[in-house]
Amino acid sequence: MSVDLKGDWTDADLAALLGGVTDDRDWRLEVSAEGIASLADKTNASTGADDDTGLHGYFETWMAGTDFVGPGAAGDRALVGKLARALRANYPELKAGRLIYPDF
Repeated sequence: MSVDLKGDWTDADLAALLGGVTDDRDWRLEVSAEGIASLADKTNASTGADDDTGLHGYFETWMAGTDFVGPGAAGDRALVGKLARALRANYPELKAGRLIYPDF
């Protein structure tokens, strides 16, 4: 599942994205150069700078068991709202670097 940031999207779309995976591995919310937000499984993946060159932006990696993804995260309106605000503030223009920091 993914969310196209170029179109009309809602917090519910983002919640569905977060709820579409389980919190049993490391995940990172990434935005492609084309404006597609998706979750990348980073459990066994490299996270070096070379791996990020094709991305518009990305969030910090969420370690397994931290409740940033899964049904609990999808139902946490405060969390979803903060992540959605961070995405809207950083697409199509980034506020700073490509690492996006939500205002927790």
